[in-house]
Parts: sequence; C-alpha cells; structure tokens
Amino acid sequence: MSATCACCGALLTGRYYTIPGNDACYCQTCIKTRPRCESCGVPLGSHHWKLHDGRLLCPQCHSTAIYDPAIALAVFQETVDGLVSHLGMRLNVGVAFRLVDAPTLHNLRQQSHRLPPGYSPGQDIRTLGLYVRNGHIRVIYMLYGLPRLTFRMTVAHEYAHAWQGEQCPLLENEVLREGFAEWVAFYHLLWLGATRAARRMLESFHPYRPALEHMFDLERKFGRAGLIDYLKRAE
Repeated sequence: MSATCACCGALLTGRYYTIPGNDACYCQTCIKTRPRCESCGVPLGSHHWKLHDGRLLCPQCHSTAIYDPAIALAVFQETVDGLVSHLGMRLNVGVAFRLVDAPTLHNLRQQSHRLPPGYSPGQDIRTLGLYVRNGHIRVIYMLYGLPRLTFRMTVAHEYAHAWQGEQCPLLENEVLREGFAEWVAFYHLLWLGATRAARRMLESFHPYRPALEHMFDLERKFGRAGLIDYLKRAE
C-alpha cells in the first residue's frame, strides 16, 4: 500500500517529510504552505482549532489540551507533588499558580528582563510558562491550551526556578539555572513513564539542550544528590 500525506491525503511519490516526535509523513506542499500546530508543529488540515489568542492546534494536541483553570490547577498540584515525591523539591514558601493567554505571558516575559541561554535581545521567545517573583509574591504563570504532557513538563521547569529562588540564593549563572530546570523536567517525564518525550529532549535542537547536557555532565561527576548540593553552593 502506498503512503499518503497525513495532512492532505495526496499520494507520496517523491520526497516526503516527517516531524520530530511524530511518525506521520507529509508532502512537500503541505510542509511548505500549510499553517502549523503551535504545540507540535505538524501541518494543519481543515480540521483544527483556533484559540482566542490566535494559536492553532491540531486535533491530537487539542484532545489533551488544558483550557479549564480548575483542571490546570489540579494538574499543576499533581506535578508539584510528584517533584516533591521523587526529587525532594519541597518549597518552604508556596508558589501561586495562574493560567494565562499568550499575550499576557509575552508581556510578563518582557517585564522579567531575563533572557534564556541561546537567546539574544530582541529575539522572539516562545514562552510556555514563567516563574515570577516580586517581593513576597511568587507565581508560576502557565499558558492555557497546552497538551497535558507539555503542561507538566513546563510546570516542572518553572517550579525548579521557584526552588532555586529558595535553595540557591546566589545562583546567577544562566546555564546552571536553565540547565537544572530542564534536568528537573527530564526526570519528571521519566517518573511519569513518558520516555519518548524525555528522549526528544536529548535529541531535538533547542536553546536549552547544551545547558541540559552540562547538567548531565555534572550529574555523572557528583551523582544526583551531589548535583543538587552543588547547585545550592553555585553562583
């Protein structure tokens, strides 16, 4: 049986394309001309969802996307409880949670004045979540409409920043800050049994990957508990 494009259904007779993390095949026309899912990047056919802030989602991402603030809070707390359980990352002072849209999250990112490793001033940053501390107020903001697994991975990353704020008060090195947050997200995925998603963190090209690989180097040197102790002393 001949393969067909997963988007338009056309017969794939020559060059075809795949998306990382997706086994489907796509024709050149769909790859080059179709709008993409904001979450997973697949070309979109006629059956897709447009969110109020303009983002487009494919049916698969929409099927697990979190839109309801009450559900989002419950999944947030499940993630936090998991991080406390398997990594011992309990906060002395809790962190609040807010579910927001893309423009709100973008404005919060602009106000933070902190660039992740690999980004330059003025470069567009795709923000899925953000930890913000303003005096005694500590909040994790999360983008609504994220697929559940992406949501949990992002919460783990941002919660790691909240933990750093308490346990690593001198830490300013962005490679260590972001690398550790990715390291926490990686091990949370493994704890959930999401090995394929964890493997994508190691294989895909993204700005945080070098920082994550540096964390694995430190983990091999110090061990998991030793790495956490090292972070507490780092600057």
